[in-house]
Amino acid sequence: MENLNLNAQIRNTEEKNKEIRAAKMIPAVVYWKNQEPIAIKVDYSEFLKLFRVSWESHIINIKIEKKSIEVLVHDIQKTPVQWEFQHIDFFAITKGEKVHTKIHLHFTGTSKAVKEGAILEEHIKEVEVKVLPKDLIDSFDVDLSKLEEMWDVIRISDLNISSKFEVLNHSDDIVATAAKPAKVEVETPVVTEEETKAETK
Repeated sequence: MENLNLNAQIRNTEEKNKEIRAAKMIPAVVYWKNQEPIAIKVDYSEFLKLFRVSWESHIINIKIEKKSIEVLVHDIQKTPVQWEFQHIDFFAITKGEKVHTKIHLHFTGTSKAVKEGAILEEHIKEVEVKVLPKDLIDSFDVDLSKLEEMWDVIRISDLNISSKFEVLNHSDDIVATAAKPAKVEVETPVVTEEETKAETK
């Protein structure tokens, strides 16, 4: 995993979140296991660029003044319509202890069933796990070539996830399906007797 760094500033308790957001910053909090949380703010554009790479499963090195803290994104609040970042919760990592996070799924390969007309339905985009920080990865691969026939499914148990990860999803949860396309019914116009007579005149 590549090193990801994020600059942050200590947030003044008198600052209002509205003012922070107006300055193109995002209010945030770093939570610790046995320490008081730290209120911070981060640059909106910088975090947006970083989050497109990190998601929840990539360790981020937050630099606050002269201190560096390794964290994971724990929770994000967004606006309901524009989906703009409103607030971020980070959780500081304790080395040697498992972290609870979500790892995204990376869909690869080509499905024979889809090539023959099936519709690919992706039911799950990420897997919830507990894992040691040193074993974190960016994503789990999902091989779509396993979808050979119509209605074939790929389940969590088919992903061959390493035993390093304690998977919290049910093993039978469906990840992807080669579904049958819905039939499109074309209505046949009803021609009345009067219309038929009119056309023959």
